[in-house]
Amino acid sequence: MKKKAFAVLQTLVDFIFPRNCLGCESFLKFYEKHLCISCQIKMPLTSFHLIRENPLYEKINVQFESTAVTSLFFFQKEGAIAHMIHLFKYKGERKIGVFLGEWLANTLQESAFFKDIDGIVPVPLHPKKQKKRGYNQAEIVGATLSKKMGVPLYTEVLERIKNTTALALLGESARKNEVTNAFIQQQPFPTAPQHVLLIDDVLTTGATLAACASVLLKNSGLKISIAVLACRL
Repeated sequence: MKKKAFAVLQTLVDFIFPRNCLGCESFLKFYEKHLCISCQIKMPLTSFHLIRENPLYEKINVQFESTAVTSLFFFQKEGAIAHMIHLFKYKGERKIGVFLGEWLANTLQESAFFKDIDGIVPVPLHPKKQKKRGYNQAEIVGATLSKKMGVPLYTEVLERIKNTTALALLGESARKNEVTNAFIQQQPFPTAPQHVLLIDDVLTTGATLAACASVLLKNSGLKISIAVLACRL
């Protein structure tokens, strides 16, 4: 009886204050949260967190020696995940970053490869770009992971000193050239982490993450793993 009454009440609330699916913006039913059932079924999960030598790991390890690499989703040009990341990055929908960050954290906690992570570093934006956007999307994801996993977040260690052009418009070699010498370590780690998790929203060639890693790996004995929301293979 209580469940039925709650369902009726929730339906009434949704009628007055409709909630929209983050993936397709259709109205959510009372039993749906964040995503409609249709979008949930279609979400292109990778399961890379359960496979150490996955295709993304191989792609990254051509560029530098990482410990583990995962992506929550495969990036699809059309579909819910592309829509969500666009809203998150460019339309101020920070709640999407928190939602996806929590989802990513859950997968990392299921994995044996990320158990000893003791530091999280988000890929930094150039100050001019961050000022224009108002936030760093990788930092929002990183902060969510930090909270869920109980691991320190280091936002002041890496600095982006080169205001790169839009990397999405560039090919692989051009991306690599564009991010060369784009990052510096502006201060030492407050503690001495042994295994750092680098965070970004989308991985295409891996050039940006490799450029960040090349700076961090100057810290003796440091291991680096990578986690992103979506990847292009």
